[in-house]
Amino acid sequence: MVRVSSFGQQQLLIRSIMNNQQKLFDGQRQIATGKKTDEYRGLAGETGTVLGARSFKSRVDTYQQTIATIRGKLDANDVQLEGILGAMDKMKETIQTTLANGQAEGFSEMLGQTFKFVVNSLNTNFDGTYLFSGAKTGSQPVNVADLPALAGLGSVAEAFDNGNVAFEARIADGVDLEFGLLADDVAGGIFQEMLDLYDFDVNTEEFQGELSQAQFTFLQGQLASLDTAIDNLRQIHVSNGLAYERLEVVDDQHADTAVFLETFISDLEDVDIAEAVTRLNNDQVALEASYRAIGSLSQLSLLNFL
Repeated sequence: MVRVSSFGQQQLLIRSIMNNQQKLFDGQRQIATGKKTDEYRGLAGETGTVLGARSFKSRVDTYQQTIATIRGKLDANDVQLEGILGAMDKMKETIQTTLANGQAEGFSEMLGQTFKFVVNSLNTNFDGTYLFSGAKTGSQPVNVADLPALAGLGSVAEAFDNGNVAFEARIADGVDLEFGLLADDVAGGIFQEMLDLYDFDVNTEEFQGELSQAQFTFLQGQLASLDTAIDNLRQIHVSNGLAYERLEVVDDQHADTAVFLETFISDLEDVDIAEAVTRLNNDQVALEASYRAIGSLSQLSLLNFL
């Protein structure tokens, strides 16, 4: 005669219920979080791959944040450089008009106003730092406010207090971008041109009324050197634009990499919701069946067999 252990049967059913409850809990958690597991150990052999991908994604995110900051500074550089170029082109046109008409009315005022505009542009403060100060971000790069102050210095170079090192940042693994501009590089040449015009106006012959032959000859000579100074400034403007384009290319690469990494990590970590819902429904049915089975077992007695 074979004996059936009701206690052993109950223990087996209880373990089955507990397993089904755990499966049901895991299914509910997966649907709620969208993740296969809330612990890396649950990913088994894929843990190292996921951690490596997340580390790479974090580095890419940091580069993108750096690029966003640099983009703002390059935009600010561009605005100020365009303004300075516009002012210098206008001054050049004024000199050409003065030569063509033989009259220098208002020339001195125009020269002084142009210099002040350029100084204000160079001393632009953006996001708490001076754009053209280089590493010396906390101090104004130009220490004179007008042409008389510039003329009182020993040389044009003494008008600049900017650092010797421009801004530089890493925008990708092994890729550094120099994006800062130094005031003396930008305006050293044009300051000298404006100082020469001012010195002639004050110390040689004032630009007022009809041009003398000496003034005419001097202004003709200044046009050539002014062209050179403006061309140098325009090259700096172009370089700033090229740095912006390079930044955009690298940023696009980071954006593509970020999308790839997000998809890659998602494939490893995220659960298939449709599959998880189906599995949850099956686990609910299995749990209900376990409850019914142990309920039926608890109702059994010898009377059922007598």
